[in-house]
This record gives sequence, C-alpha cells and structure tokens, in this order.
Amino acid sequence: MPITAEGVRLDSNPVPLWARESWTLPEAALVFNLDYETIRQAAALRDLDTFRPKNRDGNPGRRHVSRKAMDRWIESMEE
Repeated sequence: MPITAEGVRLDSNPVPLWARESWTLPEAALVFNLDYETIRQAAALRDLDTFRPKNRDGNPGRRHVSRKAMDRWIESMEE
C-alpha cells in the first residue's frame, strides 16, 4: 500500500476489500473477522490452501487465499 504525503496508507486497488476474490492473510482476517494468527497457522499447516502470485519482479509474492478456499476452511471448522 502506498503512503501519501500525509502518512495515510491508501490501497491502490479500487475494488472494495469485501468484494475481492482473493486476499492476503491479514486482509482475509479482516474480511472474515478472524484472528490473523489462526489463519496464519492454518496456512502453515496446509489446512488452508494458499497461493503466491508473482510480484512485478516475477518473484513469488505474499501469500494469498481465495474466497473459495476460505469458505471451504470455515465449513470444515464448523463440522
């Protein structure tokens, strides 16, 4: 996220966070109102499917999770 001259972080993506099809792990925690550490541990244990899209340099970027993967993981936790 770029920082403006006033020191405020602005998201360069015009799509609202709740309407996106994938998020970084901290963003997913905000959208689904879950604890970030729980999501991070689920991803580390491979209970939650994540992917790493390439960044502008062509290297793997930050871990992302799709809406479908979050829905599947939440349903498995409810069982």
